[in-house]
Amino acid sequence: MPDRLQQAITVLQTRFGSAAPRPAAPACPSRSSGIAELDALTGIGGWPVGRLSLLAGERGSGKRTLAQQSVASASREGPVAYIDLPGRLDPEFLSRLDTRLDRLLIVRPKTVTEAMASVRVLARSGVDMIAIDLPRRRAMGLDAELPHVLHRVAEAECTVLLIHDADADDAIRYYASLIVSLQRSAWIFGRDGDLKGVQVDATVVKNRLAPPGRRACWAVPYPIT
Repeated sequence: MPDRLQQAITVLQTRFGSAAPRPAAPACPSRSSGIAELDALTGIGGWPVGRLSLLAGERGSGKRTLAQQSVASASREGPVAYIDLPGRLDPEFLSRLDTRLDRLLIVRPKTVTEAMASVRVLARSGVDMIAIDLPRRRAMGLDAELPHVLHRVAEAECTVLLIHDADADDAIRYYASLIVSLQRSAWIFGRDGDLKGVQVDATVVKNRLAPPGRRACWAVPYPIT
């Protein structure tokens, strides 16, 4: 923003208080996803700190791979946690993403209530980022838990990323500050015929911190064994 414009806004804010012009969205710190294309798509350089973000999409859309890349990136800066409700997380796959496994906590709760209780405790204890892998069939009761969880997350300045198997329901849509919807546009195969990755189409369907509606397409390579 030009200095003259910023000075004018400051003068108006001093004279008129809440009636003065203000930026459309407050500045929000972000945590890089570790994926340049995804960071650019969010409009703030990554996942917002102290808020809930959602990666939505059908199975095979690449959302879990992207989420785990984000966890891997965050683990190089501090402690992270992965709430694994489906029980499918593979630490070996994470290690191939250069995850600091000594900074990763894996939680396998039996219910959504247990999962949300874990999020509250971990956020309060200083975990920088928490990914929650929530299949659609396990989402019952989430709407009652989210307000309490997000209050704790905001206080702790913890980044929370929810991975969901389909489009978000009303409760998640309401509480999420950022929703990125993914679709797989193609599989990527090597010359030997082995599966090497996936081509994803991503759309920001909700963004409280930057303009929504941004779209991007990029290749997500699987880590080499």
